[in-house]
Amino acid sequence: MRIKDNNKIDFIFKASLKLIYRGGIAGLTMAKIAQEAGMATGTVYIYFKNKEELINELYQSLREESTDRFLMGYTSSQPFKLGLKIIWINYLKHRIEHHEESVFLEQYYRSLYITTQHKRTAESMKTPIHKLIQRGKEEMLVKKDIDDEMLFLAMLGFIRELADEHVTGVYELNEERIEKAFQLSWDMIKA
Repeated sequence: MRIKDNNKIDFIFKASLKLIYRGGIAGLTMAKIAQEAGMATGTVYIYFKNKEELINELYQSLREESTDRFLMGYTSSQPFKLGLKIIWINYLKHRIEHHEESVFLEQYYRSLYITTQHKRTAESMKTPIHKLIQRGKEEMLVKKDIDDEMLFLAMLGFIRELADEHVTGVYELNEERIEKAFQLSWDMIKA
């Protein structure tokens, strides 16, 4: 049995992300991945038995990294608005700095490839922000008449659009615009 080379797995994952970013999950093939990674198709099959396994392992790898980035610098002991701002900015920066990964995670979540377990895991990733929103409601800082998921999705959608417009060069973000964008999100959810 051959020992698997983690560098090759990284090349395969990076090639897959590039291809998915350009053409979506549906157009991804093991042959295209191999070509993009600069290796033989058979080599890709040594590491992953099929596209579904590759996609699921790529998701698992990126999900763990993403969650850590979203919560970097956040503690539940911070004042509510500061904690919200830290997570909000972390998500925006993640979406910009890891755009290919973000696009993949979004496509995977809505694809037929997502496993039931991964769907549950993805939903559990929302737990820290839902707890934070609940805390904001308890402290009477956030609108109580709108459910937590809607508040979360309203902020998330805005962040995604800002990041995507920035990455594509349509709307350049700077510190001042990021501050104003966060303030818009805050104004939208505050009590």
